[in-house]
Amino acid sequence: MSTIFDYAVEFGDIPFGLKPLNEVDNVIFSRLSYLDLSDFDGKPLREVADTFHYTPDSEANRRNKVMIRTEELLKLIGATQRFGGVTVTDFEEIAGGSYETAFCGVAFRISDELSYISYRGTDEQILSFYEDAELAYSFPVKAQLAALSYTNHIFDTRSGSFYLGGHSKGGNLALFAYIFTKYENRDRIISVYNNDGPGFPKDLVGVLFTPQNSEKIINLAPNGSIVGRMLESGGAYTIVRSAAVGIAQHNVFTWTTNGDEFERADGFNILSEYMEDTLTQSLDTVSREDLKKTVESIYKIAKRGGIKTLDDINMKNSAYILLAILEAARSENNSGEEISGIVRTLAKSMIDSIDISKLLPNIEEASQEENDNM
Repeated sequence: MSTIFDYAVEFGDIPFGLKPLNEVDNVIFSRLSYLDLSDFDGKPLREVADTFHYTPDSEANRRNKVMIRTEELLKLIGATQRFGGVTVTDFEEIAGGSYETAFCGVAFRISDELSYISYRGTDEQILSFYEDAELAYSFPVKAQLAALSYTNHIFDTRSGSFYLGGHSKGGNLALFAYIFTKYENRDRIISVYNNDGPGFPKDLVGVLFTPQNSEKIINLAPNGSIVGRMLESGGAYTIVRSAAVGIAQHNVFTWTTNGDEFERADGFNILSEYMEDTLTQSLDTVSREDLKKTVESIYKIAKRGGIKTLDDINMKNSAYILLAILEAARSENNSGEEISGIVRTLAKSMIDSIDISKLLPNIEEASQEENDNM
């Protein structure tokens, strides 16, 4: 099984001038935006990789494993001819007290006339899935407006052509910036990559995504995608294989490569299709206020199970999730019927990430603990 790490090794000696940017390069750049690159404006990635403050081995077990892998990716690609000379520019981060105000963008200048603008998405914190879901009942969110302002500034101050892209919510921000930037800027955009990111409310898609502007949009999503099937996007989907199952497929380090592209899957799996159908039906019938309650309900269930990141999904926590779902189902009123469907589907995805045959003993143990705490 090969990953983007193997791609970086295999094609690291080939400069972008000889091999144009492809879908795997795009995912690498979209992942790098998760790092704090604020001190490296104007620096090539080879220098960034040499001087970046990496997480000490003694602290690695206490940090998000996906972020550790991102640091490892930086160290690897910084030593290659392909990525080493790419320059970091225009790093901007806006932190706010609410999820919707958080924004981070960074540009990677491949040559004097070509750059990739990367929009940071949500990380593997379960809290971040709450942020993705907010896009379903609030439009536009402040992060989208910040992304547009950021993009327009780069177009006003930089020459050349651009790729736009991001992972998770970052993919949505890339789409928003592309759709709402000035028409003359669109001509300078080569492609827009949405890497397993959510789309837009259904009633806006037909207006925002015309056949003409959708031609530049590339949606990459794993075959078990959940986040990437929230709402609707313009452009076609490229469905890729992942070595993970369930919601863990959102992690791009699990996407498998075949040479200079990702391995293709025949289609979305049953869970992803069911999730998409559930969300579509719910969004058509549930008010924005009820949808907000749905999202809050999901987050509370994950929190009660002790799940803060995808790494926390394990046998014991999944048992608590099942118990929390049963409790939620008992307390729901008739207006919450759609909510329970979404909650059950997301929980099933988490549970599918582990060996269900080993779960039953933990359900009994978790149930006993619940009774002891009452």
